[in-house]
Amino acid sequence: MAQQITNTFLKSKMNKDLDDRILPNGEYRDARNISVGRSEDNDVGALENIIGNNLVASTDIGSGLTIIGIHKSNSTDEIFIFLTNYTDPLPLTPTNAPTGSLHYIYVYNHSDESYTRLVQGEFLNFSTTNRIIGINLIEGLLFWTDNRNQPRKINVNLANPTQGGGKQQEYYTQEHQISVAKYSPYQPIELYNRIDVEIESAVNGYFLVPGDQVAKFTPFIGATVVSAENNIGGDQFIKVTGASFVAGKTRVIVSPVFTSPVPTNDSYITLISSTMTNETDNLDWPGDPDYLEDRFVRFSYRFKYDDNEYSLMAPFTQIAYIPKQGGFFINGDEDAAYQSTVVDFMENFVQNIGLVIPLPTNANRLLRDYKISELEILFRESDSVAVKVLESVSAGEINAASGVNNDYTYDYQSRKPYRTLPEAQTIRVYDKVPVRAFSQESSGNRIIYGNYRDQHTPPANLNYNCVVSDKFSSGTSNNWVEYPNHSVKRNRNYQIGFVLADKFGRQSPVILSSVDTGVSSGGSFFSGSTIYSSYDANQEDTVVRDWFGDSIKVIVNAQITSNINTSTGTPGLYAIEQQEGAIGTGIGFAIGGGGIAITDTTYTFRLSPTYLNNDNKPRIGDSMRGAYEDFVKVTAITGPSGPQQYTVTTSGRVNDVYLRADNLPANTPDIKFAYTINDLGWYSYKIVVKQTEQEYYNVYLPGILNGYPGQSGFASVEADPAIPAAAIPGEGGAGKGLFPTDETNLTAFTTLFNDNINKIPRDLQEIGPDQKQYSSSITLYGRVTNIMTVDTSVPLNVNPSTTTSVPFNAQYYPRLFSAGKNAISHTSTAIANAKEVNMGFSDLSNSFPENPATPSIMSNTGGYNGDLVFYQIETNPLIARISTTEKPIGATAASINSNGTYSNVNTPLATANMLPYLAVYETEPTESLLEIYWETTTAGLIVDLNTAISSGSGGASSFENVNWEFKEDFLPSVSGAPVYVTDEFYPLNEEGDPYLIDIEGELVSVIDGNGDSAEGLFSLQPGVNANTFRLRFDGPSQVFREGSIEDNVYTFEINITPDGEPSAILTLGGIEEGEGAMQNVIPSFGIDAAISKTPVDSQLIPPVPLVANTIWTVLPVNGSSITSNAKKSQLVYTIEGRNTTVIPDNWNMNPSNGELTQDVDVNGGGVYECIIKVTDANASGTNGFYGSLTAQQNIDISLGYPAVNPGLISFVCLIDPPNAAPGAQQPWMQMTSQNNEQSKVFYIADDSTQTLGFNSFTDGSTNVQSAARMNNSPGPEGHKRGTLAFTFNIYQEEEPGTTTSGFSINKVELRYRIKGGDGIWNILDRVNEYNSIGGESVSEDVPGGTNFAFTSANTKWYQTVRAYDYNTLASNSGDIIEYAVFVRNIKLNSGTKNLYCWVTADDLHYPKCVVWQGLRADNSLGNNPFYTYERSAEGTGRTLNTVTPGEFDAIYAETPFGDYVNQFYTDTSFNTPYTPTAGTTFINFRLKLNAVNPNLTLTPWTTKDGSNVTPEPLQWVAEFDSVTGNKVLEENSLPKARQISGISPPENGFEAINGTARIKNTL
Repeated sequence: MAQQITNTFLKSKMNKDLDDRILPNGEYRDARNISVGRSEDNDVGALENIIGNNLVASTDIGSGLTIIGIHKSNSTDEIFIFLTNYTDPLPLTPTNAPTGSLHYIYVYNHSDESYTRLVQGEFLNFSTTNRIIGINLIEGLLFWTDNRNQPRKINVNLANPTQGGGKQQEYYTQEHQISVAKYSPYQPIELYNRIDVEIESAVNGYFLVPGDQVAKFTPFIGATVVSAENNIGGDQFIKVTGASFVAGKTRVIVSPVFTSPVPTNDSYITLISSTMTNETDNLDWPGDPDYLEDRFVRFSYRFKYDDNEYSLMAPFTQIAYIPKQGGFFINGDEDAAYQSTVVDFMENFVQNIGLVIPLPTNANRLLRDYKISELEILFRESDSVAVKVLESVSAGEINAASGVNNDYTYDYQSRKPYRTLPEAQTIRVYDKVPVRAFSQESSGNRIIYGNYRDQHTPPANLNYNCVVSDKFSSGTSNNWVEYPNHSVKRNRNYQIGFVLADKFGRQSPVILSSVDTGVSSGGSFFSGSTIYSSYDANQEDTVVRDWFGDSIKVIVNAQITSNINTSTGTPGLYAIEQQEGAIGTGIGFAIGGGGIAITDTTYTFRLSPTYLNNDNKPRIGDSMRGAYEDFVKVTAITGPSGPQQYTVTTSGRVNDVYLRADNLPANTPDIKFAYTINDLGWYSYKIVVKQTEQEYYNVYLPGILNGYPGQSGFASVEADPAIPAAAIPGEGGAGKGLFPTDETNLTAFTTLFNDNINKIPRDLQEIGPDQKQYSSSITLYGRVTNIMTVDTSVPLNVNPSTTTSVPFNAQYYPRLFSAGKNAISHTSTAIANAKEVNMGFSDLSNSFPENPATPSIMSNTGGYNGDLVFYQIETNPLIARISTTEKPIGATAASINSNGTYSNVNTPLATANMLPYLAVYETEPTESLLEIYWETTTAGLIVDLNTAISSGSGGASSFENVNWEFKEDFLPSVSGAPVYVTDEFYPLNEEGDPYLIDIEGELVSVIDGNGDSAEGLFSLQPGVNANTFRLRFDGPSQVFREGSIEDNVYTFEINITPDGEPSAILTLGGIEEGEGAMQNVIPSFGIDAAISKTPVDSQLIPPVPLVANTIWTVLPVNGSSITSNAKKSQLVYTIEGRNTTVIPDNWNMNPSNGELTQDVDVNGGGVYECIIKVTDANASGTNGFYGSLTAQQNIDISLGYPAVNPGLISFVCLIDPPNAAPGAQQPWMQMTSQNNEQSKVFYIADDSTQTLGFNSFTDGSTNVQSAARMNNSPGPEGHKRGTLAFTFNIYQEEEPGTTTSGFSINKVELRYRIKGGDGIWNILDRVNEYNSIGGESVSEDVPGGTNFAFTSANTKWYQTVRAYDYNTLASNSGDIIEYAVFVRNIKLNSGTKNLYCWVTADDLHYPKCVVWQGLRADNSLGNNPFYTYERSAEGTGRTLNTVTPGEFDAIYAETPFGDYVNQFYTDTSFNTPYTPTAGTTFINFRLKLNAVNPNLTLTPWTTKDGSNVTPEPLQWVAEFDSVTGNKVLEENSLPKARQISGISPPENGFEAINGTARIKNTL
């Protein structure tokens, strides 16, 4: 037997490198179909046969496929095979596998010899250049990595149709379904509902949309209506109130109605409403009403996948919070705030929240597309790091609730969470899955990666700017509704950054801006990454009524870019804009014309013939933005058909962004994009903010005193040995000294109690054992200051110890421009209890002395009510002294002057100290040492942001801050300083952001409302700030005329060219009654406020003259700046009554010249309160400042009594007969000797030719003289109008020595007749007399009978008056009345001097001949056209009351005959009637003689009691109506006014029926 050689291959190693002769023991050269045992048993190194290969004949593996990976599973007796036919030509910068390439994962089951395809598709992205080495199967999950794609896995049971219930559809079809790192939700939950609606038309109260869409709009009843393109903001608070189907359209009703502007046809409006509600009134609501009241909660969500894995948490919402009362202080809240030091109503008003959760695809495709089996809704409180689960909702429930929609609304009803996530899940912000890994192995049930790259390389920076400003409420953002009470905190620094993430949650570090220096545009400063939010400087900075809070705006100037480079780790973008057009020099594809349509699977469009370079139309395999998912796949494209029309077929509905863009500026292409998907590229972004200034307090104080309070006299005096200390009631006695008086605006004081003691803590470091006063290092910023105002309802002199100043508060502005400081801070320099700072209760003043002129030593100083300054001073609270040297805060004392008014200038009577009222400090925030960025709710897809930048930021879209104002009174700029009709406005790009690059503007055209060119009227000028413009008015001057509401409306076309971007022509103005429209300016004029006329004056107001006069004091003109006659054109004059005045129908105002006329002798007398109106633009219609405007002025037209016709009154005023030469017809009677007795007729006739017929009543009289005509003027006339007064006068000269004289009168008869009548002279009855004086004879006025006898030889005067109004005696209009006054038998009884008697006829109301004891006291001598009277107190009857000069205001009348005054006035223009108080309507009155004529010395008439002359001035009593002021007729037709002086008893009033006897016996 041959020698046997045995070798054990203990090393189990094949070695073909060495020669056989030197091959080490344990190694072998070659082996086939054997294996070498490696066990530690005795068969180690033994050779064993192995099973060979068998050919599997029936597979669908075609030719050209390469196996790039294989894995066997001994436990399942299966082989997994990875195949592809694609070889990437650039493996270092991998590209996606092209359409048509083949990629498979198969499994071969040896036991049943089945060969099954698990996964296929281009999304596998295999390449023969990247062999799959690391493959592991764990519990049915097949993991692999190829260093080309991210690590992946599949569930082989779900992927295998035979294991999944015979499913025929591919289970895995997209990258995010097979990646180990799962899809990470990037959108936060939304707390609002919103729809954007294209309307057909709108009117004031509703808008219309086509068809029956009532069901769509019903959930939005109560929503707010906004529209950016129609300039309708949330501050207009227009709400949807209903929806109905009318005439084939849906009518959506709004309230309040649209005003200006009404939405234009085919425009877009937005309906938006908050999902946070209070359910207090909903009795069926099942939630806990108190659960959220003291909680500040946020919400998020995460997905659970089919393999029981969880996604990362989505960004949390902001705190779901709306304060009770909307955050407003209402009745008593301010008092309660400082009393408790907390604001109770700042609890959460929200009880129910609709959580609108965004889904990555249609709700009914969650499981199919994203393998999402459940949705977990997460909950976190603001003071906790724990994240809790509210509820897990299955995909089936979501499908049932939302169907095809890509959001799910969870109705949170204040329920408690049911479990808490473990800490590992709470802090899990990304999945620890590498971006790429070369090797992979398993250990137990763990997968281990080696030689991997674990993160992407982000961009170094991004190009963006930031600004803090008011929230937008026009629909471009939603935060004003979603978070209505949230605002960016003032006096804080913020750093804003971006965080980018791929679709699987791998995030970049925070990326900051590349432009941190900032830039100014449109008058605002846009910072880089870091921005400061400042306090307001004044109340104009923030209009609180319209303020929804501040927000940070981020303006991205350039696209986010990234290139795919495996060596540098830059992943590129997820969606790469496709640029493979035939020409290919432009971005995207430009659409134009019509034919654009979208269905669920197709998109039809036309390429623009103008922008040929933009022709990168979609290709098969490209992706487009989806309507319900992020992207849909292009599966087919047909065309062109017709004018460049294409139809693209997609895997789902495309987004509406592919429709024609609205309001696209001229010369701007409408660019759309198709994309190539790079699964590992940057997918989404979110904005984060670093704000290290964290917790702070609001300190609610009971008022802050600016300066020192009032001090008690006991506390302020120095020690006096004579006064025992115990007798002084201060807090510690006397000797404390006076408070400083020069600390106002430098020092302030306030009370600390309750929680404020902790908010402003005392510093306790380095204190001594006896220290009782402490400083505080807390920095304070004033936010609300208390003030003192005057309560005018409390008279100051009623009770001086009761303050009449009331507390209030106002916004405090800590900003101080003069010092260059954004926030002035205060600190407390001392805190101690009140007694320690000498401000205890008894140390402070209580009230000022009763006699301020003589204060005692114990008087208060520094103001009264000092003990009311500090809240709860009686409890000895802590008082904080605050240094306010840079800017004061708090209320100071207000001086009360001796005249009872408040002032800071005059010598004060006393000072009112501050009273407690709410003031608020804000403490300096705690500075966090952690550099943490906080995520916001601003997040989105990078593709959307980039698309907006590339397609929207180039051409300008609109103007901002135009603020148009053009009025007709504007002067042209060429005539003086420039006049601008706009503020500095600036263009916005399509994203609504200002340009941060240089722009140029050119005024292309100006068109007026008629379509005519208005070139030259305006010019475009650069603004002061960069990138701003102003429109300047260059003239000529304009006039607002009839039709200007349409004609003077200007439309401007302005060409805006941004640097390096396409130009766009924008339209400005062209809005009737709005932007571009000229406003009217109210006309002006002046007219005499009081005009006196009579009923017989036909002209009440003359026409407008050429030059101003005493009536038209300022000529009427329109408001234009023009200087030609056009300034007076199209003015319309009208008159109307004021108050209760009714204008007579016969008044007629000429609308062209303002002349006012009346029918003669028709209207009654009185004061007509009127309004004269001058209306411009031909009074063509009112429409605010865009229609006719009216200037008006009050005017009182006094229709005085009608004057008597001129030919009626005496031509000569006879006041002194002895000095008058007798005429042919002597107008007086003269008795020269004793017992000389005469009779005479004094008459008024219309002419001298008619028969007088006096003998009918003169027969039987003694010595009848020739009749004397009283109206002895040329052309004598009868009585035709007015009130005629007859004055009967007797004069007897002074006797020499002691001779006495006397005279007697038998009768003086007054008769009248109507000219052309029966010729009979009728007695004038007393009821027809103006004052209802009794008897037919004036002689009855003589007291004590008809015989006058005086015991002196003095000059004697006697006078009495009778008056008759034409309208009382005339039977018919046009009657002429004639009069005869017959003096029957007047006799000189004794004496030697002559006796004279005569009668004068005069106008009662416009007297021209007032005989006054030989003097003439009437208006013809230039006297005042009024007579002054003094009156008594008002009484209840016709009794004598004392008239004390000066006791009451003077009253005025038109006649000096007091008994004939029909109405008194309180002014000399007779515009304001005197009206007594109802119930006390009687007054005594007398003529004020020294006010009649300052050039005359008038002695009073006296009266006679019986036979004696009483030296007492004449006085009358009468009743006047308390409403009209007219004199009241006494019962039984007795005189309206009675002479009451010298009568005994006074109530007899000169026998009640007689007139006044004016007697003067010169002593």
